[in-house]
Amino acid sequence: MKKIDWKYKLLLLILGSGILFSLLFFSFQYNWHISYILSDIVYFPINAFTYNSNQIHLEGINFEKEEELENLKELINIKDTLSEYETISATVINRNYLYWNNEIVINRGKKSGIEEGMAVIDGKGLIGKVISVSLTTARIRLITSNDINNKISVKIWINNNPINKVLETDQNNLLFISGIDNKEDIKEGDLITTSGLSDIFPSGIDIGHVEKIENDKYGISKKAYINPSSDLDNLRFVFVLKRKI
Repeated sequence: MKKIDWKYKLLLLILGSGILFSLLFFSFQYNWHISYILSDIVYFPINAFTYNSNQIHLEGINFEKEEELENLKELINIKDTLSEYETISATVINRNYLYWNNEIVINRGKKSGIEEGMAVIDGKGLIGKVISVSLTTARIRLITSNDINNKISVKIWINNNPINKVLETDQNNLLFISGIDNKEDIKEGDLITTSGLSDIFPSGIDIGHVEKIENDKYGISKKAYINPSSDLDNLRFVFVLKRKI
């Protein structure tokens, strides 16, 4: 009995050492975080197992997908801009309720050509950008994330005339734009889009609409709260924008 136990423990030790070595090797070789390597181990066989059945289903909805993208281009008025981008479809596979308004994880990664910094949209507008990538998954920072670095250059369309501002998020994950001149005739319902002044987000992607306007505490400027166009609480399918070479 002792001999069997000894062999069993030795086998477990060898297997464990092999797994640990593999994790460390790929972590250093490809600069991957160990948690994302573990997610690859979990999701890669799942994706491989479901690929064939999903392929049949995807072929059936290709027309619907193309029609949705065309409607998206018309809705946010970026048909020419998006024509410069490849859209990589993805599904949300993980979302931690503790960081519900900050991040999501999708089932596409380096194998699909996704890289850090790429913009992510859904059928109604901008939802965020890629902040880290593993082999088969990617982590997306949502536009509602209260990360201090989460600022987006945007345009406010006031009477069809755009003014450039910066979209920010407060600690309650509410989107806002501050420092709006009192002379600007901003109104509830005014459209907010990406400005295109950064390399990450194409110009003209719909973000949301002005929901509420307040004067700052000194009365020298206005602050507008923005209601996102996308239903960020119910994200399921998204598109990652990859610039065509």
